Amino acid sequence: MPSTFFRLSSLGLAMGSVLGLAACTDVAKNDGQSHWTGGEGSATLSEPLGSVSFAGGNTLALEVGFGSGATHRSGDPANVFYTVTDRGPNVKCKDSASVIGVADFCGAGNSADKIFPLPAYTPRIYKIRLADDFTPEIVETIALKDAAGQPITGLTNPLTATDTEQAFGPDAAPLDFDPNGLDTEAIAALRDGSFWLADEYGPSLVHVAHDGRIMERVVPVSVAPDLAAASYPVRGGLPDVLKHRKLNRGIESLAVSPDEQFLYLMLQSPLANPDTATYAASRSVRLLKFALADDGGLGALQGTYVYTLDTPQSFADLATATGDLKNGALRKQKDVKVSEMLAVGSDDLIVLERISKVTKLYRVDLATGDRIVSNGITASVADVSVANNESTVDKTLEQLYDPTSAGARPLVKSLVFDSLTDTPAGLELPSKVEGLARLDDDYLLLINDNDFGIEGAATVATVLEIGARLSAEATRSRRITLTPRGRHATGQYDQSAAEISAYAAQTHEVLVTNAASGRIDILDASDPDRLPKVAELELATDIADPLLGSVNSVAAHGSLVAAAIERGDGQGNAKQGRGLVAFYDLPSRSLLKTVTVGALPDMLTFTPDGRRLLVACEGEPNDAYSVDPEGSVALIAIDDGLPADTAVELGFGDFNAGGPRAAELPEAVRVFGPGASVAQDLEPEYIAVAEDSASAWVVLQENNALAEIDLEQERITRISALGFKDHGQAGNALDASDRDNVDGLDGTVLRNGRAKIHLRTWTPVRGMYQPDGIASYRVDGRDYVLTANEGDSRDYAGFSEEARLADVLADGYGLSAGLAAAQGEADLGRLKFTTTRGAASGEWQTLYAFGARSFSVRDAAGNLLFDSGDDFERLTAGRLGQDFNASNDKAPDSKKNDRSGAKGPEPEALAVGEVDGRRYAFIGLERVSGIMVYDITAPRSPQFVQYFNDRDFSKDPSTEDAGDVGPEGMTFVDAAHSPSGRPLLIVANEVSGSTRVYEIE
Repeated sequence: MPSTFFRLSSLGLAMGSVLGLAACTDVAKNDGQSHWTGGEGSATLSEPLGSVSFAGGNTLALEVGFGSGATHRSGDPANVFYTVTDRGPNVKCKDSASVIGVADFCGAGNSADKIFPLPAYTPRIYKIRLADDFTPEIVETIALKDAAGQPITGLTNPLTATDTEQAFGPDAAPLDFDPNGLDTEAIAALRDGSFWLADEYGPSLVHVAHDGRIMERVVPVSVAPDLAAASYPVRGGLPDVLKHRKLNRGIESLAVSPDEQFLYLMLQSPLANPDTATYAASRSVRLLKFALADDGGLGALQGTYVYTLDTPQSFADLATATGDLKNGALRKQKDVKVSEMLAVGSDDLIVLERISKVTKLYRVDLATGDRIVSNGITASVADVSVANNESTVDKTLEQLYDPTSAGARPLVKSLVFDSLTDTPAGLELPSKVEGLARLDDDYLLLINDNDFGIEGAATVATVLEIGARLSAEATRSRRITLTPRGRHATGQYDQSAAEISAYAAQTHEVLVTNAASGRIDILDASDPDRLPKVAELELATDIADPLLGSVNSVAAHGSLVAAAIERGDGQGNAKQGRGLVAFYDLPSRSLLKTVTVGALPDMLTFTPDGRRLLVACEGEPNDAYSVDPEGSVALIAIDDGLPADTAVELGFGDFNAGGPRAAELPEAVRVFGPGASVAQDLEPEYIAVAEDSASAWVVLQENNALAEIDLEQERITRISALGFKDHGQAGNALDASDRDNVDGLDGTVLRNGRAKIHLRTWTPVRGMYQPDGIASYRVDGRDYVLTANEGDSRDYAGFSEEARLADVLADGYGLSAGLAAAQGEADLGRLKFTTTRGAASGEWQTLYAFGARSFSVRDAAGNLLFDSGDDFERLTAGRLGQDFNASNDKAPDSKKNDRSGAKGPEPEALAVGEVDGRRYAFIGLERVSGIMVYDITAPRSPQFVQYFNDRDFSKDPSTEDAGDVGPEGMTFVDAAHSPSGRPLLIVANEVSGSTRVYEIE
């Protein structure tokens, strides 16, 4: 992987002269190669611009900034590509002290404008040839010129329709605005020799002839009059809304379809529409598609699409402190931007998304998003503010929590490359990658913007062998849908009549726990459109144990069915005795045996190879908290389809104080039950098993922890604390109150009339992840763990950790200044939090809320890689409006029909499955109901795909009319085992007592 450095003699451009070095248009000596043969590697491009001295300050040695954009022209040899510079060297006035050694260089207090060391610099296009040994050669330098052939500058424009900035020279004198000035940021080459460039100032599209003459500049409609004095044609042909681009965040990327029928552009960032606060918070970037005329000129707008930016967390690895971090913390949402784009097909695009150090390439198909157009009579969300479900006031596209609810469904993204994880050994991408060019079917070139070497950075062109990924079927972006098929209703409501489901592939039967009745219902799924009940497993009758309690879980493997059953202890405590696992032969419906396990077996699962059954035994205390059994995990061996008579029980006694492994228990693991040992306090809730059946992970929900088990050694490997979610961080907002229907809040009033939709960040609030559902999957030989972060508290007669601020104030505690200012019921006064942490010196300083209202992806060691942030509340606010955060067991107009002050939508159920080669997570929202679907093929960068909810919120959830309410358990059935040949999702709904089959397409 060679790396080559070249330095060319100074072009003497301090006064703006233009000298083309090795200007040669004959590339035939390259032997017309059509495939890149140099392999992977990098070349350092360096061309001095000379030195500039500043009045009273430093002298800067400047270099050409080649890499603001890159392209490869169809028909050129694979080793030839074009790049474009931006406006030229510039320094922020606010950085004058650190960069040029003079504070307030632009005048006292001026932090908004720019210093131009080379005011006469001309933006230019470079044609570069790269030899197989990565020696670069400038074939041609094309300076941008006006209609008369005179070089233009990169100085700022005289704009009034949108904002601009004052330019200052190296002598600190203000410079005149230049209507010809361009800040070019992207390039696309047409076969006729012309180019399209993107400009940030206008923002603009610029059509440039082969010799650099500007044929036309196209700007937003109201910006055109500001540029009437330009010495080249200017036309107002872009939607006027684009004038709301944040200054220096204009059009950053361009692509031309392979048939040159269409031109695509993207903004670098969300529009500041209507203000900069919106730009800073929004994740919605506009992608526009234009027709191209036969002469390459710009035709009519074909549509606008929404591209959703990733959150900053996916650009860093906190566990290893790598990637885009600032002072060890995640960057801000506004730091995420789009920097380049290319088309691999008509409406099939590759988008370069980055912060600084980390570069990601996403593939998007425009067919996966809504095409937003105005029909000439009625304006669309692309043009104006629109009415919405989230608020009583109209919102712009950038302000919407959920663009889908306004007819602007975002594009589905498919990750192609992530420099944080995919960069080949021996190569390192530079910061600020802004250009990409596809050299041939196999190789892609990326190049960075070095900011003209002001801070010493070099321009590096890197060639990677990832071209095949760009158009491979596996990376095609797609949108799956859930289609409701068969449904079985028990007619029992809010009685856990359908809680956990399992699927028996051999018989195409669905098994569903009917907890209160002590049975398992067997449903025939051979026709997914029908789901009749065909049999029951009568556990209570078959076992005939007077201490037997509820059936909590069911699992199936081959012809074997296992059910977890709680038992009393004979002392009046219904769940504190040792539990049972009942094994049945499914074809004969006969009980094979029972195996005794720990107290309160809450969930069980077979390993994928069928050699073991794992049981999470929660060991929950009684209501008086006078009896608290130890939590444990039971392992039951399965030999040739027959379960062992006894279980191996893994307890946590070694982690007790004074125990041999006490030092291994992280301090942040919550051990807080009154008088409880570690072994008593840890409560296993749910289990996920690795695909190779060698490892398992166990959620310790109340403890906010995760235990890993080595199944071969039958040993608990480690216990990991899951940490706390910072609800003061952008992207982690929550609605904290069920009593905030007050003046001054613009959110939609909820159906019960007592609250409004009001999502915001809260600095003194942390969320305890406390997952319920958990699943695992494997990518490239690595295991990942998914969690549905429901949250759970201990709330018993003998001990309760739940409180609201009024409760702790009544106990004589004080509040920190931040909490004191937010103690009203419309703020944090109604939020439930734990009394076990957050107070110091008699004062509450931080509120630790139950759950994180999200789902997460973690590595095998429990390190957080991704969290869905505030997606669930934002998306449900947009889709549900007045039914936001509704409860699953309250009448629509009940004053308690709002879970904002508790755990919000309560993600609980979780399933993982593969559909057409991609992996998806399905997350059930227990309270508000419905299913969230995410593409998790890239574990660090999951993408939201769909939210489905068929509940009728106008009906009482304790009636059949309400539909499916309270998803508690999910089972994914892959296409190979589905009776229809298509993947299925089976959902058991606890409150409605119904089981639903969805077909996935």
